[in-house]
Amino acid sequence: MDVFKEQNVVRLQDSRDTGKKVLFTVTAIMIAATIFLFTFGTVIMMLGMLLTAGALYGGYYLVTGLYIEYEYILTNGEMDFDKIMAQRTRKRLTTVKLGTVTEFGKADPEQDFEGAETYVVATANDPEQQDYYLRVKHGTLGDTVIYFTPNEEMIELMKQFFPRELRR
Repeated sequence: MDVFKEQNVVRLQDSRDTGKKVLFTVTAIMIAATIFLFTFGTVIMMLGMLLTAGALYGGYYLVTGLYIEYEYILTNGEMDFDKIMAQRTRKRLTTVKLGTVTEFGKADPEQDFEGAETYVVATANDPEQQDYYLRVKHGTLGDTVIYFTPNEEMIELMKQFFPRELRR
């Protein structure tokens, strides 16, 4: 029987994201105002208006790019982790075979993963939701630890593909 499950997790904004939004907005407005003021009433006023609109659009693009969600896709023992920015750009973070998982459990901020070469963080950034981790031997990334926020249904479907000693 084939197994296929998708889960989208929206990353909550934190104070750093708010600060970036304010910085991008203020910078875009300042650049647009400067361009407009220096070109107003000159021969290159049309070019100045285009550059002003470009600066404002650039600020909008950067601010909306801070809206991030993660998608977990489980397909017959393979798990894909994707990052979706502003619902316009998708980036594959990694793909793992669940049969290569060496550790799985609830994430603890004080937990030390000695010897891990790569860390992938794809969590909801929500204190009300439980984060989990997977430690795998990845073909190209080496010893990899993945932090993510799956729901109970996703966890149960994943467990059937784990090595026997981890299925508990």
